[in-house]
Amino acid sequence: MKRVTVKPRAEWRPLIEQQGCTWHSLDNICSWNEGAAYVLTRAEVENLQQTAEELHGLYLKAAASVMQERRWQRFGLTPEEGAVLLTSYKRDDWSLMGRFDFMLDEDDQFKLIEYNPDVALTLMETAVIQQQWQRDHFPCMSQWNQLRESVVHAWSQSGFQHVHCAWRPRHAEIGATAHLMAEWVRAAGLQATLTAMHCLGWHNGRREFVDGDDAPVECCWKVYPWDWMLKESFARHVAATHCRFVEPAWRHLLSSKAMLALLWEHFPDHPALLPCYADETRHSRPWVSKPLFGREGNNILIRDRSNILQQTGGEFDGQRRIHQQMARSPRFDGRIPQFGVWMVRDRAVALGMREDDGLIIQGHSLCTPHLVE
Repeated sequence: MKRVTVKPRAEWRPLIEQQGCTWHSLDNICSWNEGAAYVLTRAEVENLQQTAEELHGLYLKAAASVMQERRWQRFGLTPEEGAVLLTSYKRDDWSLMGRFDFMLDEDDQFKLIEYNPDVALTLMETAVIQQQWQRDHFPCMSQWNQLRESVVHAWSQSGFQHVHCAWRPRHAEIGATAHLMAEWVRAAGLQATLTAMHCLGWHNGRREFVDGDDAPVECCWKVYPWDWMLKESFARHVAATHCRFVEPAWRHLLSSKAMLALLWEHFPDHPALLPCYADETRHSRPWVSKPLFGREGNNILIRDRSNILQQTGGEFDGQRRIHQQMARSPRFDGRIPQFGVWMVRDRAVALGMREDDGLIIQGHSLCTPHLVE
């Protein structure tokens, strides 16, 4: 793999805004990079695809053991929350997508950093923005990017007729992601209704979830994580409702960073896994301390025995933490890349990359396009 310098398109800002990406330069921090690209070989893409699909299978095996033994506390869950997850799991509630995040180590081995199986962002940058960038700049080259096609096909095979795409209005990216998914749902031949999350509620008389017009909700695809949903007053109805949430409640277990420690415990010989423990004193090399349900690189602490190497703030301080060995990633032109591999159903279908000049990839780290040679 190599990182190459690319001349930005002359009018790239209004172009990507027209495509729906209006948050690329919020707070004077640009999060989309037109000036570079990562060029991967087909062998590297095949390696990433195989690794992600293997790890997806390992996650499901590990989840089955947790559901059977009901070890909720280890994963930051209460028994009441665990009961909701278990009902969803036993029902085999339909799941659509997630994103694995990898980094390279010093031996050019892809290492799993975390899994985002509930609410995964950068959908727009991966499926729309970087694809148009490739068509404009390098029409004779390819990208690993079947995200839109795979999601549309999955919805067409889901059995649902009507999907409510819901989000909490708080950031332009969240709303744009919901609008993009509604577009894909309609492309699959299904009806899609956009709604704010707070407009959904429980109808006591009809014993069902309804939208702001009192219409029943058959399926709710949400940009709203389960660690928030389980604190809502209507969460007690989730287990009994006919409404199906996507992602379903059982995926909340997979989003706990404690799964990284469980995977290391069960599969320590897998080349893509890093040593990970609940006890930080077990590490001899620099490690990364993460809150169990953190997102977007918030509240991360990287340290060795005597020094803090880097840390970030955020809204997840006070949560229980796991401690994962740091991947010694090589730098490309001074930046560390992260490889976001998108899973749709059981298949790895696309790559979206971020890079940063620091050790921690965060929400404002640069989304940088890729090519495959």
